[in-house]
Amino acid sequence: MVNIRSIEIFYWAAKLSSFSRAADKLNTTQPTVSQRISALEAQYGRQFINRATKPISLTLDGQALLQHAELILRQVANLDRDFDASHRTRQTIRLGVSETIVQTWLSRFLEASHQRYPNIDFEISVDITSSMMAALQDGELDMAFMLGPATIDGMACHHLINYPLRFYAAPGLIPNNTLTVDQLRRFPVLTYPRNAYPYTHLRDLLFKITEQRPRIFTNASLSTIERMAIDRIGIALVAQGAFSPSLERKALVAQDSDIELPPLRFFAFYLLGVGAEVLEDLSAIAVKVAGNAAVSIF
Repeated sequence: MVNIRSIEIFYWAAKLSSFSRAADKLNTTQPTVSQRISALEAQYGRQFINRATKPISLTLDGQALLQHAELILRQVANLDRDFDASHRTRQTIRLGVSETIVQTWLSRFLEASHQRYPNIDFEISVDITSSMMAALQDGELDMAFMLGPATIDGMACHHLINYPLRFYAAPGLIPNNTLTVDQLRRFPVLTYPRNAYPYTHLRDLLFKITEQRPRIFTNASLSTIERMAIDRIGIALVAQGAFSPSLERKALVAQDSDIELPPLRFFAFYLLGVGAEVLEDLSAIAVKVAGNAAVSIF
């Protein structure tokens, strides 16, 4: 008789084209994945995996088994849902999050998710979008809240929230808190990393406005950007709401400016397939929480 765990292991090895990625996702070891799939092949007398290829690929029999595996696992998921087993089974979701969301409404999302799924634990990674996208595609993350949109085969993408970009500076650094071209020549702009929006757009726009190469200091840490702005090293350009505590204690002041940049647009991403029902539900929770956050922030 077929073993459900072996079918699940085969399914994710096939979906992720890797024994090691399947092992990471299922919290097991690569030798276990290999042994389970070898046992399936011995049981049915067929080869399902081309192990000589990099990444691994499916044989024709493997492609047929993948279709059966998805049907079996979906039926098991339906059974769990009908008997509410998903709310009683301990589960860990590996969630990637942009730091802007960490600074604004992540805690509210975690609280709402716990109310809906008290037995779900979150393993949270804070990173830039390009790294999180690669981790999602490699199966190292289950879900990510990051910049988008993006159309990727086999991946869901749900809009969460748009953040306007605002300039912030230490009190008294900019006269009348009105940012002019002259100030942009005098002070560097402190903002997100080079491989993340809005660096390229900002660089081209400032070059056009100032007619000289702009000084842009980039950093992946919002807290570092905030500290540098407070220390009067430059003018921060970040998502509105990211520096709320510093604004409340008047360590930083929002600057008026005619410079307009497209907003940061955040989306929830996750791989479609077996098990995505819970991720879809968590995405809906994130959409609701982000919508409520937008009202309070803006």
